[in-house]
Amino acid sequence: MNPVGTSALPLVKPMLAVPAQPFDDPDYFFEIKWDGYRCLAYLDGQTTLVSRNLKNITGTFPDLAGLNRCVKDKPLVLDGEIIVLHDSKPSFDALQSRAKLVDENRVSWAAQTLPAIYVAFDILYHQGKSVMQFSLSERRDCLQTVATTGGNFIISEPVQGEGVSYYRACVDKGLEGVVAKRMDSKYIPGTRSIYWKKLRHTREADLVICGYRGGRGRRLLGSLVLAAWNGTNFVYQGMVGSGLSRNEELFLLKQLADLGTDSQPLKNSLVPVNDVHWVQPRLVCSVEYLTLTREGILRHPVYKGLRGDKAPEECGQAGR
Repeated sequence: MNPVGTSALPLVKPMLAVPAQPFDDPDYFFEIKWDGYRCLAYLDGQTTLVSRNLKNITGTFPDLAGLNRCVKDKPLVLDGEIIVLHDSKPSFDALQSRAKLVDENRVSWAAQTLPAIYVAFDILYHQGKSVMQFSLSERRDCLQTVATTGGNFIISEPVQGEGVSYYRACVDKGLEGVVAKRMDSKYIPGTRSIYWKKLRHTREADLVICGYRGGRGRRLLGSLVLAAWNGTNFVYQGMVGSGLSRNEELFLLKQLADLGTDSQPLKNSLVPVNDVHWVQPRLVCSVEYLTLTREGILRHPVYKGLRGDKAPEECGQAGR
């Protein structure tokens, strides 16, 4: 049973995609990768919103309470993304600013000033029965039949086959990227399927290692503290732990051991953790990242390797 709402339908973990490069394939749908919160919408006599990690987030988005009135043949479960627009594009920063609110009055005010939109792209239950065993094409036909778009409820519209040109068009418009889904794919909850692929537009930056955190479990090195040079000081830009192999962890720890210092290199920056081993800002590394937060912090950075050919003072701040 579903403990987060009144619906008797079971909780479902979303199906996930694997990373890939842009491609063309007539057997695939390609749709915008919406920069928001993945969310399953349980729609019956009321609307219940469930996050990717199965938390009830209905109260955070009171402006989406009427989604159940946009569909027929209930009870339904839709898969989609909650987004907030800024300058006509999804803004993860704006969405996060809403998600952090707790006070009811502030939540209500944010719902009016930063309205959320639910972008549906799949249907998992129709009239209380699972349709996950049907193909994506069949599920999308069902979604189009039961839903009426408008206001803060829309259906993501894919293109078929032309993935490369669609990806380029999305990137040119400043969007996060594209998701490719095989048209005959079934919906397998909680899995990262090879039949769904995320084609993300990533950026690159060369940044200075100013410290590191120890690893946990099997990890020897948890993350690197990264900074940029603004002409006067080193400015904090975030931490990276993804992309570090065991050999790279061992190599970096050996390099960093000789650079330890009791002096924090980031004089005017607030680093959100205390367990940092500070090092002299000598080593430069290359990272890939998705975008920057409003505070200028890297989102989804991935370590790519050291840059022995670049001086720390050449490492300007990463761009959006």
